[in-house]
Amino acid sequence: MAETAEGWARVLTAFENWIDYEASEFGPWTGYFNLENLRSLTSKERLGWMHKMQEELIPGRVDVCQSAGVALEDFLPYMPGEEARNTVRSMIDLTQIIQDSMLGMSDQFARMMDEYKTEGLDEAIHYLRGIIDSEEEIRHQMSLYSQGFAKLAALGLEIPEEML
Repeated sequence: MAETAEGWARVLTAFENWIDYEASEFGPWTGYFNLENLRSLTSKERLGWMHKMQEELIPGRVDVCQSAGVALEDFLPYMPGEEARNTVRSMIDLTQIIQDSMLGMSDQFARMMDEYKTEGLDEAIHYLRGIIDSEEEIRHQMSLYSQGFAKLAALGLEIPEEML
């Protein structure tokens, strides 16, 4: 039982780190997903924002997502039955789907930046719409983890009270 508690601790820490990154690092920069806010920036600031998203913030986001997946992989051997293992596997698969979506968003930023440099904001703005759609899909996918945790709880694998 101690190993299961240790596994929970790793999983919860990984998800807490991810939530913290989303709130403190990535989230503040999403204000520029709003066209009005983006237009309020200078050209140099817009390029800096695009560069920061593509080169720093999205890779950091992928890293914390990947860490959650690794914690789930480490937790897998402590699952008592096939249904619990399948639930954790689906959560691991979800992690990969989310990472792929994040990397796709990074690619959209790269294309947006290239077009912005040559054509200007009005011509590159269609990428912003794609980025917003990607972010909505990522957020939806992230919300699906709660179903996995609820299923584990229904199988008797609740988070130990001392960790709540």
